[in-house]
Amino acid sequence: MKCAIVGSTKIAQIHAEQLLKKGVKNITFISRSKKKRKKIISILKKKISKKIFFYDSNLEILKKEFFDIICICSKTNIHDDHLKLVSKLKSIVIIEKPIISLLKLKNKYQNFLKTIYKKNKRIIVCYPYLYFSKIIKKLFNQKKKIKEINFDFQSGGNKKFKEICIDLMPHALSFFHNFLIKNFLKSKYYNCRTLIKKNIYKNEFKINNIFIRIILGENLRKKTSLKITVNNFSISRKTKIVNGEFINYIRNCKTNKIRRIKNPMSELYNDLFLNLDNKKYYNSNRKITLDIMKKNYFLLNRIS
Repeated sequence: MKCAIVGSTKIAQIHAEQLLKKGVKNITFISRSKKKRKKIISILKKKISKKIFFYDSNLEILKKEFFDIICICSKTNIHDDHLKLVSKLKSIVIIEKPIISLLKLKNKYQNFLKTIYKKNKRIIVCYPYLYFSKIIKKLFNQKKKIKEINFDFQSGGNKKFKEICIDLMPHALSFFHNFLIKNFLKSKYYNCRTLIKKNIYKNEFKINNIFIRIILGENLRKKTSLKITVNNFSISRKTKIVNGEFINYIRNCKTNKIRRIKNPMSELYNDLFLNLDNKKYYNSNRKITLDIMKKNYFLLNRIS
């Protein structure tokens, strides 16, 4: 299996490591910077002891060679350009969330996605929080009525103002899609209020008598953190690198008990490789993506 990864950032490295775990031994890194391509290959060669074939190139190679899987890990504001290029190919396309920038395409985003999905029906947008939410749901007493949920996600990113909503809201919406009722993404949100600051994007709304508060922040000086509170039950997610492996933990904020959990990104790739030829799998991801983009567009334009 031959794979290509568009981008040379940390997230590109994460995707490469997941592909390597699934037995892929031929990966080409594509980016504008040859220096960055060489650097990420050097890092992976040091971490991986098996015989792996790494290459580096530019976008032109996609017209010359066939790749079974193409991962798009480029900046969000050029996702649409890369999707136009790969949508005509017969490759499976894995793309980092969000699938496109709503600030760039604005109200044309739906027509754009309709066209892209018509050309390639095997596009998968990465939503690791779909898998993370299943873990958290098991911890919560489901017999207890949910009255209030806080989703507080702080990232060490560099986005500002509305860009924070574009970048991080898909995490929150995909989490609630599995944690709450299945029609969460299609339900009407009431009493919606929005607060936007340079490093914070905050939404509050009600759905089925549940008060939901989503707080998203990006600041290069801070480490990534997540805290979820359901009624008076709070957990936080912790991550650390152990012997070169990315480990995920959750901590009960009341008892301080820590529990290791499966890596949501690994779960995503396990799911993908089990469903490489499953049309329903791609259709399900497409429907979730369209719903997430619609709700994100709504919340992005709700200024109180």
